[in-house]
Amino acid sequence: MKGIALTALTGLAALALAAAPSEAVAPTHGARLQQSCPAAPAVANAYLRAQAGKKLTMTRGEIISAITKETGADGSFAGLTPCQAGYANAVRFWIDEVLKAGTNNSP
Repeated sequence: MKGIALTALTGLAALALAAAPSEAVAPTHGARLQQSCPAAPAVANAYLRAQAGKKLTMTRGEIISAITKETGADGSFAGLTPCQAGYANAVRFWIDEVLKAGTNNSP
């Protein structure tokens, strides 16, 4: 009787593992990794590097620092998360507006 119960329990455990979502299983060598999207400071840094040679009203470090303060803990910026459409454009627009004003006027 114990053998039958043990076999049934083992079978149920195997079924549960087979039905478990793939996220619950530890990744193995060669598993696909989810591509991450750059957060606002990284987008800003790349954008400012592309602006090399342009006269800026603030230093690059000041702009990166200001945008870092505006970026949420989850990487959100202007109500968007890093992988959402328009995220990088929102960062670039914010930088352009701050540069036009010559200062960070946000609260």
